[in-house]
Amino acid sequence: MRLQGKKALLIGTSAADGMGAAVAKRFTAEGAKVVLGGRNPEKIAEVGKALGLPTVQLDILDEASLGKGVAAAAELLGGLDIAINLAGVNHASLIADETYEGLLNQAKLHFVGTALFIRDVAKAMTNGGSIITISSLTVELTGARFGAYAGSKAAADKIVRVAAVEYGGQGIRINSIAPGLTRTRMTGAYFENPAMREAFERETPTGRLSEPEDVASAAVWLASDECTATGDLVRVSGGMHLRRLPTPRDFAS
Repeated sequence: MRLQGKKALLIGTSAADGMGAAVAKRFTAEGAKVVLGGRNPEKIAEVGKALGLPTVQLDILDEASLGKGVAAAAELLGGLDIAINLAGVNHASLIADETYEGLLNQAKLHFVGTALFIRDVAKAMTNGGSIITISSLTVELTGARFGAYAGSKAAADKIVRVAAVEYGGQGIRINSIAPGLTRTRMTGAYFENPAMREAFERETPTGRLSEPEDVASAAVWLASDECTATGDLVRVSGGMHLRRLPTPRDFAS
């Protein structure tokens, strides 16, 4: 019960078997009161029903909706101690094929959205707290087709570090988690392709790819009072950050 009595808002939990759901289940088991936030009211209500958790409508791409949703969650919970942003989209495109709109969409979601999420949830934390965002190993490991995605995630990581300095005096800690290739609906194709999965396993020192529960374990520590880290990037990758991203040539071998 490491989160006993803590009040947590999780956004980006659009699937009952995804990373966000794993975090929600673990937080509940650790004693936290959890509210889920999402922009699609039907989808988030479905996930909330499956997990037995209350929900609020919240769109990180809409400033007014974000602020209203955070306030509604804080009202439901009676305050806010923990906030986690798991919202993200895997956008893969060569720079030669990239568009202004495509770049802007990624920047809005991962960079602007992260900054405004931190701003709004911090306002609701009256007695300190923990804010966590989800980064990506593609910030450190360079590969083709990750320009917009990795670039905007890297910008969000910088926001995390700046925010950690600015909010530290209020007792608010802000960190990000960088998962390795993790089994979710979004990454299902990687796991269904044996050659692709094996290529990622070869580049992972432990030989074991991440599961959503691994991310949940890291989030529990970051959210707990025993953690003093802030402005940090916690890698949950089995050491994959020490090597490289596989290439199509690896998949074909």
